[in-house]
Amino acid sequence: MDNPAGELLPGAYVMVHFKLSGASNAMTVPANTLLFRTEGLRVAVVRDNKAVLVPVHVGRDFGDSLEVVDGLKLTDSLIINPPDSLISGTPVQVLSSAN
Repeated sequence: MDNPAGELLPGAYVMVHFKLSGASNAMTVPANTLLFRTEGLRVAVVRDNKAVLVPVHVGRDFGDSLEVVDGLKLTDSLIINPPDSLISGTPVQVLSSAN
């Protein structure tokens, strides 16, 4: 950082505020939803009762979950533990929760 007046001295402490953009489209997904493909990271979602492999861009890694910053819609239903052999267009059947 520029310090032309010499106001900041070595070893001094400062308070910094960052202005960040307001809305974020990021969402957190379980790590076991990701597919590592040669063409990049994919997440399997269900659309019209078929599996669709969607390219995603990951932000932060929280260990058992990841922040997805681009590629998913809030309405997407994710496939947990998708097999490596899964391809787009594979018919799927969504099971309701037993709760």
